[in-house]
Amino acid sequence: MTRVLLIEDDPLVAKVILYYLEQAETYQVVWVKTGGEAFANARDDFDVILLDILLPDVDGVELCSRMREWHDCPIIFISCLDSSDTIVRALEKGGDDFLAKPFDNKVLEARIQANLRRYQKKIQPTQNLLQCKGFVLDARRHVVVKPKGEIKLSGTEFKILSFLMQNSGKYFTPKELYLKIWGEKSYGDTRTVIVHIHNIREKIEDNPENPMFLKLEWGRGYYFDLLEEFSASQ
Repeated sequence: MTRVLLIEDDPLVAKVILYYLEQAETYQVVWVKTGGEAFANARDDFDVILLDILLPDVDGVELCSRMREWHDCPIIFISCLDSSDTIVRALEKGGDDFLAKPFDNKVLEARIQANLRRYQKKIQPTQNLLQCKGFVLDARRHVVVKPKGEIKLSGTEFKILSFLMQNSGKYFTPKELYLKIWGEKSYGDTRTVIVHIHNIREKIEDNPENPMFLKLEWGRGYYFDLLEEFSASQ
């Protein structure tokens, strides 16, 4: 059984999700309505967390940051707040994916399964160190090592960056990246990928507005530019 922690204060939304997932008979859902109730269940084992942002007692984004102290499992935000700033903040605080309300429950389940496959697969690069002109990606510790120090990457940021570095010079649209990293179609919403790219640029680029490494060519997609210097080691 896939154990799901559903943190949602709207009874109508929660009951629809509960009904749909429990019909599949492969999910065990624990539904809580507040951040306090979420904390009370925080030390239990869950395979995935579905998290609303507008909770009565706590900001769901800040709750995500706290939940990361106990859980490494995928956290999927489900929220009617779908501005770019909100999505950026949610993913920066440890979220793996973002689904804007209202959504089709088939899409929700597909996102759950995609995140579970990505998490369980635990994609690792073939090398422990990936180095280009400007920084080193340490695959063992999920950190970017720059002359001025180390910067921690989230699990999803690490997977995207390591994939692009190992496929340098190749172009990938946001939809293609979602399929490669999450193992499932994005169902038209590619903002999760775009926000992760934004966050990665903030960590690896000296000038994120004019990136040297993680670039975008309109009409073709994102690609990683090694700047003619690359090495890899076990």
